[in-house]
Amino acid sequence: MEDGKQRFYWLFRDVDGDYYPGSAEFLRWLEGTDFFTAPASTKYHLCTPGGLVLHSVHVAEEAAAMCHRYGMHELADSAIMCGLVHDICKVGVYKPTTRRARGEDGVWKTVPSYEYDDALPLGHGEKSLFLAQRHGLQLSDEEAAAIRWHMGPYRDGDAAREMSEAFQRFPLAAILHTADMAATYIVERGVGEKP
Repeated sequence: MEDGKQRFYWLFRDVDGDYYPGSAEFLRWLEGTDFFTAPASTKYHLCTPGGLVLHSVHVAEEAAAMCHRYGMHELADSAIMCGLVHDICKVGVYKPTTRRARGEDGVWKTVPSYEYDDALPLGHGEKSLFLAQRHGLQLSDEEAAAIRWHMGPYRDGDAAREMSEAFQRFPLAAILHTADMAATYIVERGVGEKP
């Protein structure tokens, strides 16, 4: 868990400088949440304590690497910032609970788990963007589009046209979406998943 938090701060401070007005206010808010201890999901990728921050770091690193790989070096810092904050919509929504699961020995037992309870259902990317800006982080239009659309068509099937337009207009939006998919389905494959 500490490794994820340290990596998050290293990346955040590396790209912040004076470029992101409001970042100090944003970090103060983030510290007061469960961002650094929350899971990334209830049963899929990194559903363990600290999974959310680690997933955010993975997406940030993957997005920056993609920017460099495709010769879009000028977008790398924005890609890192977007990766770090793209899933802050998950702050405070995973509640610890238990569930019954069959162990490797075939015996049923009670195991720790999480349930999802969102008190502010604004949507996924929309809520992350709202929270980042509400708590002081000033983002560019391209960064806002990237965060808003990072789920691609997996949440808003009826909004595929708008997403396509955002991807055309803002390459960072397509990069963040692809980095999120790569981190989830390749980098984190099988890590922290519940049986």
